[in-house]
Amino acid sequence: MEPTFEEEVRAILARIEQNTQVAAIRAKVLFDVKDIAILTGFSKDSVYDWIRVGRSINGAKKRVFLKPASGLDDRGFRIFPDELDDFLSHFPPARA
Repeated sequence: MEPTFEEEVRAILARIEQNTQVAAIRAKVLFDVKDIAILTGFSKDSVYDWIRVGRSINGAKKRVFLKPASGLDDRGFRIFPDELDDFLSHFPPARA
C-alpha cells in the first residue's frame, strides 16, 4: 500500500526535525553524552562505556577510549568534536 500524502509529509517533517537537531548539535563547541548518542545512533549507556572502559578495535584486546575534556567534570562529561571524530575514525562506518 502506498503512503498517503499526509504520511509522506509527516515523514519528511520528521527527517527535517532530525537533521535540524543534528545540525544544532554539530554547531556546539562541546558535546555531551546525549549529543554523542544522537550523532552516532548508539545509546547513552554505550557512550558512557566508551568513556569508562573503551571500545575494542575489531574484537582485539586493544581498546580505544573516548576522552572527555578535562576540568569540566562538575558539568558531566563533555567531549570536543575533534576527539569524537578521532575516536570514531578507529571503526568502520556502519552499513546503511
